[in-house]
Amino acid sequence: MASASAGKDASLRDATLFVNVPFCIEVPRYAHGRYLTGDGAAKRKYLEAVMREVASLGDVLEGKRIVAVRVGGGSPSVVSPDQLGELMRLIRAELPMAHGAEMALEAIPNTVGVPSLTGWGQGKPSRVELRVGAIHLRDLDELHPPYRVSDIQNAVLFLDKFGMNNVSVSLVYGLPGQTEASWRQTLRKALDLEPYEVAVSPVSPADGEGLAQERQRALYEVAAALLGERGLVEYAVGRFARATGESAYVKVLASGADAVGVGLGAVSCMDGMAWRNTDDFEVYCAGSDDPEQVVRDAAQLDDEARAVLVARRALCLSEGVEAERVSAAVGELSAWEAEGLIVCEDGRWRLTSEGRFAWQWRTWAL
Repeated sequence: MASASAGKDASLRDATLFVNVPFCIEVPRYAHGRYLTGDGAAKRKYLEAVMREVASLGDVLEGKRIVAVRVGGGSPSVVSPDQLGELMRLIRAELPMAHGAEMALEAIPNTVGVPSLTGWGQGKPSRVELRVGAIHLRDLDELHPPYRVSDIQNAVLFLDKFGMNNVSVSLVYGLPGQTEASWRQTLRKALDLEPYEVAVSPVSPADGEGLAQERQRALYEVAAALLGERGLVEYAVGRFARATGESAYVKVLASGADAVGVGLGAVSCMDGMAWRNTDDFEVYCAGSDDPEQVVRDAAQLDDEARAVLVARRALCLSEGVEAERVSAAVGELSAWEAEGLIVCEDGRWRLTSEGRFAWQWRTWAL
């Protein structure tokens, strides 16, 4: 389906699309969710299944326009560049994309080069989210990723050479042994790469190995101060961007757009209905275009559940959310207010300083 005209677009409801590509070179430390390390044949089989699911979304997206796409995982960039480019091209060709819709691709540094960028180019990604983790050598060793500092630097050079300037760099704080000095060094070196955005997130408490919560919060505040001094604005929790570097996917989803998830275990929420795809690789690959085979836990959300979902998403934004819009979630909002996590001022709920940090630790993720 071709992109809708500007006049027709005005009557359509905004939606986002998340495509889960769960493959990686090796399961990363301090990561959650399901990761796959399959061979080339398994990756091809999976992407073919994803493309069949994408091609089957016509009825689901009736009356919608997709304003932002994120291809994430996993490490999507470890699969065939040509096939990944074909997937993004198919999304653009088959789905009702809004004019200027964002197409964001997550990548790890050692996969970025001439062959990959040539392959990805078929799908015209407009944003690359480079998963770096750390640049300080000891902290990078703690993450034990399949790339080194030189790979990070080279990736940014290749992206610039191919005209992909809208680059986000994601970093992790709270690693065992991480100090304020090492964290500052990572932040400064990340800024030297001149990204449009720097995203920071903590080691999850579920790992049981990171720094204590109080020390993690101190590192978060260091990041906020240092990045703010360099002109990056925290438009959403943990996301600091220049004027043109904000993630459309994050902002649109947080503002209340419907969400479609494609791929293994992907979650969707459309028109008050929520569901997720199966986590079974073989079942998904065999029936990805048949909802009866792959959809699990479908449920109609009542007014309170919908309001809570809207509040959890919208609160990550610096402007918060209108209190009237989430009035049905008063019970949960009152509980958060009692914990000192949110405050209502001028008719809007916003996160407090404590709440901005807590948002990253809780399950209020996008």
